[in-house]
Amino acid sequence: MNTLTLYQFRPMFGLPNASPFCMKLETYLRLANLRYQTVTLKSLRASPTGKAPFIDDGGQAIADSGLIIAHLEAKHGHPVDGRLTLAQRAESLALQRMMEEHLYWVAVYMRWVDPETRAAWKPHLREMFGLPAWLTPLIARLSARGIAKVLRSQGVGRHPPEGIWRMGIADVQAMAHWLGQRPWGFGETPTVIDACLAAFIGNILKTPWENPLTAATRKHTNLVSHTERLMARCFPELAD
Repeated sequence: MNTLTLYQFRPMFGLPNASPFCMKLETYLRLANLRYQTVTLKSLRASPTGKAPFIDDGGQAIADSGLIIAHLEAKHGHPVDGRLTLAQRAESLALQRMMEEHLYWVAVYMRWVDPETRAAWKPHLREMFGLPAWLTPLIARLSARGIAKVLRSQGVGRHPPEGIWRMGIADVQAMAHWLGQRPWGFGETPTVIDACLAAFIGNILKTPWENPLTAATRKHTNLVSHTERLMARCFPELAD
């Protein structure tokens, strides 16, 4: 049997991962009941794209959580999203894109650029990459500077802080309205959209700082309950 190896960052903040993409993928692996082993990354030099997560599936290296899930769904008979209609799959993809291509950048601002939280991230940066104490402030400063440039190029970083917060809050509100009082996005069992939603909401709520996005997200009790429910189902060892 081929061995599936997941390369990702270490668990942090009581979450499976401090990266929503890594958390989304590992949640999927558990929903699909796929056996895997984990390798904790301290650098991204081994990644095919310079990002995490990535997998080695019997010698085949694949990067990007979405591409990995598509590969595994096709290979293993669509164990998670196979019951969805084509329209539901399209809806799921569109919502994932909103979170991964828009809400994500607000979360990046929250974690790396916002002056109120940037300083609080330094010890966690050291923990994530195993940096020596003397090097951490320099890496944090360079990272924040580089990410600020990326955010400006992407577009989100061109707005004042209050505008950036409003963008993220609107995304979260849209997801809360979409989910409503349903336990899962589509029916009685969780699918890939649930893995993605819990990964993003969890990484907003469980970080050790307060800001307008975390405060607004916490008010959506259906999203909070959804994340807690999926954590209890897939990561009982980490659930509160």
